[in-house]
Amino acid sequence: MIFRTLALLRSLQGAHHTVSDAQARIQQACDYRWLRRQLGQGMLGSRHTSLADGTPAVSVVLPFVATPGRRRGGRWPEAPDERERCFVEGTHACRAAGAPGYRKLESLSQGLVQGGMAVLKDAARFQYLLDQQALRLSWRRPGTLAPDLTRQLGHYLSDGAAERHGLFLLTVKVPASPPEGAPNGTWLDNCLDRYRRILPTARR
Repeated sequence: MIFRTLALLRSLQGAHHTVSDAQARIQQACDYRWLRRQLGQGMLGSRHTSLADGTPAVSVVLPFVATPGRRRGGRWPEAPDERERCFVEGTHACRAAGAPGYRKLESLSQGLVQGGMAVLKDAARFQYLLDQQALRLSWRRPGTLAPDLTRQLGHYLSDGAAERHGLFLLTVKVPASPPEGAPNGTWLDNCLDRYRRILPTARR
């Protein structure tokens, strides 16, 4: 099963990959699909920000209660003031927020189940976010949040767990205008695909 998946990825991309290369792409696709599912609970952050290359963007903030289990995923300082000055980015931000890690080689079989082309497309979307430094996770105490974000978070802040443990806020920068209504996975797909198409192709 592993080698069938590897052969599928090779045939689709026309390049030589090791098993670890293929597994990394599967992991990226899984991370993107996790992020896509989480977007439904997101709320609009900054309406005027930019990506690493200067592309105008908006930010979507995804809240997670910073349980002890999640905090063990990183070296967060004990002192709250110091902890609020720290952040993690990219793949590490998703992992700290709770995205599952697919570390077993057997997970490559997902490439066959989901379709090799779909895996490559989702991996490319996630790589675009990484390249644009569009993923950042920080820890916040409910009392230090901006008023607009406090209002949007609503029921998260009424939960005693958020007050005890604080919140992890995963900020995703998206190259788009503010969405009509709540952000969702389809909106994310469309925004990323549109901007990935207009980027110049890197020469190798």
